[in-house]
Amino acid sequence: MTVSTLDDRFDRRLFLKAGGLAATAGSLGTLGLVSACASGLAIHSPQNLQALRSSMQGRLLLPGDEGYYMATYPNNARWAGVFPKAIAMCASEADVQLCLRWARDQGEAFAIRCGGHSYAGFSTTTGLLINVRPMNKVSYNPSTGLAWVQAGATNQDMANTMSGIGVAVPSGRCPTVGVSGLVLGGGWGFAATHSGLTADSLRQTNVVLADTQLVSASDTANPELFWALRGGGGGNFGVNTSFTFQTHRVGDVTIFNILWPGKNQIAMLRTLQEIQNNHGQMISTRTKAYPDKAGPNPKLADIQVATLGIYWGNEEQTRKALAPALGLLAPLSVDIRTMGYWQARDYLVTDDPNGMYDLRSSYVADAMPEAGLETMLQWMMQWPGGALLPENMGILFAIGGKVRSVAQDATAYVHRNANYIFEMECAWAPVDKPEVVRAQREWLARYFTAMKPYVLAQSYVNFPNRDQENWASAYYGKNLQRLSQVKRKYDTDNIFRFPQSIPLA
Repeated sequence: MTVSTLDDRFDRRLFLKAGGLAATAGSLGTLGLVSACASGLAIHSPQNLQALRSSMQGRLLLPGDEGYYMATYPNNARWAGVFPKAIAMCASEADVQLCLRWARDQGEAFAIRCGGHSYAGFSTTTGLLINVRPMNKVSYNPSTGLAWVQAGATNQDMANTMSGIGVAVPSGRCPTVGVSGLVLGGGWGFAATHSGLTADSLRQTNVVLADTQLVSASDTANPELFWALRGGGGGNFGVNTSFTFQTHRVGDVTIFNILWPGKNQIAMLRTLQEIQNNHGQMISTRTKAYPDKAGPNPKLADIQVATLGIYWGNEEQTRKALAPALGLLAPLSVDIRTMGYWQARDYLVTDDPNGMYDLRSSYVADAMPEAGLETMLQWMMQWPGGALLPENMGILFAIGGKVRSVAQDATAYVHRNANYIFEMECAWAPVDKPEVVRAQREWLARYFTAMKPYVLAQSYVNFPNRDQENWASAYYGKNLQRLSQVKRKYDTDNIFRFPQSIPLA
């Protein structure tokens, strides 16, 4: 169903007079997502950008404008040196349509951004950066239980609206992450095991397609597109401009944050997984092991085990569920408290990762076996060192429970066969020399390879990595062919294209 088409506010005569040249559809494609015109001529005249600037409701930032450099900065500072020709701070759906039409007609590269948390830098470009962040309104309808969220809203924007009314949409723990990227890739958070992925609560979304039409996608309107947008990853099919979610009533929960010393790590990690699996929809854990100090080649006794999360019950029930781990080894610190859901969310927030980093992800079907845990610890002890404490060497994010109750092909998110996302990172600071960074990244690649026998050949599309082997299969599995067919239908000319975009069927 078409919602609307681009209005005629963009004066094509002004555009052409300024030196523009319309590109044919067949000439489009490259990172960011549109290549040079069919004639091979690159068109970057300031007049063309001025024409776009004068047509927008929002603001078009050019190099030298106040706010430009701040608006370029991504979460992963590895791509902080990628500077766009212009940044379109879109204030409306019409602005998004204008920008996409401009990029097509100019044959200009573009990328889409909300929170800027693409770990692989896919929300950066040297062309036109289409930033929907100014479109950040959130509203709630108590008569239907539906929340309407604009595409520029972040997790914090949703929290600001919902925290006082006793409802929630399952979402991530990082306040600055954009809702768009979160939901389009599936959406992990501490509520996932209890209430499902963020994408599982999505009921409708508006999307600007490659031809600049604004359409609605839901179970009844463009259902194939709607299927693909729930786990198919951001930037593959269009520019989403708003989302409608079914909210969930929330009340008191119990948080826990426990740290154990560097003893009996394998037994502890196995026990924590058993606790999670035995209380699949009632508990949500983020469990990890990491050294207690920075520096190369930590000893086994330096590697601590920590778990953090929510139990959907009271403190007594939580302590009973966690008793096997609490009785196995005396913790260094324990915090277990009952509080309101939104207070718990504030307790659990993090902005990690942030700065300069590299990461890998995979999935664990049931539980990481003992041999896998042993391998994980052995690689932690081979850490080459750096200025930062390596706190995220090996993390198990619980993503079973309610998430597993949905069929693998019911949405594009295919990883319904897993209980955990397994993620590993390295991170460095400006003080770290190139050889230190190189050693860290080589360590990470070898570590990831060594773990392959113990994990599924799957990776989370919201934790992308440009070096991921067989990335399309890893992100989408058996849903890849159907996703490629949807891509062919809604983006025939492959306009929305980047190094790991879904290939056309």
